[in-house]
Amino acid sequence: MRAHYRKTNKKDYNLLKSIPGIGGYLSSVILAECGDLRRFNNEGQFSSFVGLVPGIYNSGGSEKCLGITPRSRSQLRSYLVEAAWVAIRKDVEMQNYYRNHQGKNVKSVIIKVAHKMARRILSVIKTETAYQINRNLIPIAIAIEK
Repeated sequence: MRAHYRKTNKKDYNLLKSIPGIGGYLSSVILAECGDLRRFNNEGQFSSFVGLVPGIYNSGGSEKCLGITPRSRSQLRSYLVEAAWVAIRKDVEMQNYYRNHQGKNVKSVIIKVAHKMARRILSVIKTETAYQINRNLIPIAIAIEK
């Protein structure tokens, strides 16, 4: 599958691989599951397609927020959640985002990180520029670790 997308969608494949946490296999899975990512008008539509948005139940005057929606591409969602764990280790901005939410439920925080990754995925594809780690944050991360 990777070889196929390296040949047919070389540009999108390499753009997705530039994001920390996303490798060759996940890039090809994203392209296979979603097709052309440019068809999504905004990040909310893409996140809803993947299933990283909350499910909402409305009845009369009551409204309940359920967890993440079950109507989605569950395989792709689980891959993005696993990629979020890798991104926390590799990307300083994701580490800071994760640490800012520390003390809360770990599962809900990792879904937030995966949602942030979904926004990055669509942004990288739409702007057609490779993702670059913010070098200004690296000294801050080194100071936090000490």
